[in-house]
Amino acid sequence: MRALTRFGRDLRRLAAMLMLAVALAGCTHVQLAAPYDAATDTELGSVLQDTTSFVAKMVTNAGQPAGAYAQNTDFYDNMEGRLALLVARAQANRVLDNCPSTQAMARALAAADLPPAVGGKIGTPPRGDCDVELMQLLQQQFHDLRAFHQAEGALGIPAAAVGPLLDGGLGATLRAAMAVQRAKQVNR
Repeated sequence: MRALTRFGRDLRRLAAMLMLAVALAGCTHVQLAAPYDAATDTELGSVLQDTTSFVAKMVTNAGQPAGAYAQNTDFYDNMEGRLALLVARAQANRVLDNCPSTQAMARALAAADLPPAVGGKIGTPPRGDCDVELMQLLQQQFHDLRAFHQAEGALGIPAAAVGPLLDGGLGATLRAAMAVQRAKQVNR
């Protein structure tokens, strides 16, 4: 379950990325993000669908051989390749080497002089190109899902993990990445 707490930290990073998506959607005069990429948009939808189906299948088969990590390594191997391609596409389309919206958010958080207990729950904004950071976060969350499933071994993925995995964490990051693509499509 230690991997589930990692999803909570990723959820804070996701909140920062969602704030970024809103900020990027309003940028019309200066291009702060890579242009809309239909192939990335389509692949993100496909990855979300495949992941949701996979997690549902694993929950249904929890405790059975079909739900064990060892029986499902092909899914993770396939996802690693697909996510590596998404990261590469984002890197190839890189517009800036940093993300202005997250820089502004970092300055605002620093100026807010929050107590350490509160500031620590917010997390830190990403430092690289916005799209690249978002795709790398997805890649890391899939590594976390794989590690979680591997740690559960023959038990598979328990039903209690569905919310943290798909409503928050990985699922929320996929939806945020799709929202960024939609915002770019509308503003092109």
